[in-house]
Amino acid sequence: MIKKILFFLFFLFLIGKSQEDLIDGIAAIVGEHVILKSDVAQLTQMTAVQQNLDPRFDVEKLEKLQKSIVTSLINQKIILEIAEEESIVVEDREVEQSVEQYISQSVAQAGSEENLENMLGKNVNELRREWWEEMREQLITEKYQAQFFGSSKITKDEVVVFYNNFKDSLSYIPNSYNTSHIFLKLVPGEKSRSLAYFLADSIRNVILDGGEFSSLAKTFSNDPGSKMNGGELGFVGRGTFVPTFEQAAYNLDIMDISPVVESDFGFHIIQLLGKLGDKINTRHILISPKVSFEDEENIYQHALNIKDSISTYSDFSVFAKKYSDDFKTKDIGGSLGWINNRDFPNKDLISIIPDLDINKCSVPINTSEGVHLLFVSDIKSGGIPSLENNWPIIEQMALNQKKINLFNSMIKEKSESYFIKNYIN
Repeated sequence: MIKKILFFLFFLFLIGKSQEDLIDGIAAIVGEHVILKSDVAQLTQMTAVQQNLDPRFDVEKLEKLQKSIVTSLINQKIILEIAEEESIVVEDREVEQSVEQYISQSVAQAGSEENLENMLGKNVNELRREWWEEMREQLITEKYQAQFFGSSKITKDEVVVFYNNFKDSLSYIPNSYNTSHIFLKLVPGEKSRSLAYFLADSIRNVILDGGEFSSLAKTFSNDPGSKMNGGELGFVGRGTFVPTFEQAAYNLDIMDISPVVESDFGFHIIQLLGKLGDKINTRHILISPKVSFEDEENIYQHALNIKDSISTYSDFSVFAKKYSDDFKTKDIGGSLGWINNRDFPNKDLISIIPDLDINKCSVPINTSEGVHLLFVSDIKSGGIPSLENNWPIIEQMALNQKKINLFNSMIKEKSESYFIKNYIN
């Protein structure tokens, strides 16, 4: 905790000299859009954590990181100005999905919701509200860039020229593994869910008998974003909560207590505190079922039974479609594609993959989120990239470089059309 406090204070010093300056100060202006120093500080801090930078030893790197982030935000605002002129929009549901995904990634990187909240000085609900508009702008700029780069192509001659110009600086390509997986998520069993429901129902009865909702939320709720605020969630509109929670909350009269409501997060006790137009203010107590040792054993045994039924890649694909909890890959037989230890984000799995037998299902592999079965069907040896052996990779590198050049030229040209003031660099 002390290290994280020092880490945050370091950014206060870097960007604003005082917390008041940091919160109220302007980092840059682009047309009608303002970039706040507090936004730069938060993004710099989170990026530094991702890159394992230490404020005690990496001062120069952090200063460069901050400048590059300001430049990136300025470019984003330029694109936003252009996108708004061309009436490019995104739907609210896209923004909400992206915000939830970003929160999940941030929590994973920080280690827990509590760590993230301590690091940024705000609870998850506050971050969700703050990041909503930022995510909307980011999605609009990404949509514009997708249109801008949509027709970008590269010729064979351009690939050869790129390779000849950069071959001495191209990085070593690691071994790649054509990998599939079956993921069985750690979920509470029926016994664990029954215990959680019994606790939630008991707390509800205490409230109905006169118990103080706020105090009980602080003691029992498993929602770290609201428990210390007595479970209160603030005024929000429709579409903010998961469907079962929302339906129950909107059907309540003021100050009524709901029955125990189940969602993907667990069991809720909900009280409606107020209505303002189509918005409601609620508070809740969340009791999340805990995964027991017995649950873990059952899931592992299930994975072992699946493994014993697999002899071929075809078998693996069938069982992935039937049982895998990874909804992004299950319909394609659990395929993760070609992965390597440089680009694949799950370091626990990639560290195991090189030691697996080819065309054979692995034993169940325990991780913090669940159990994996892996199947490696082929290997590509790495090495120094060459046109003969690595044409697709070099072609993609050349195309990316071409896009960067096109983007920089476009930004340079368009920036002359807008008022831009950078107070950081």
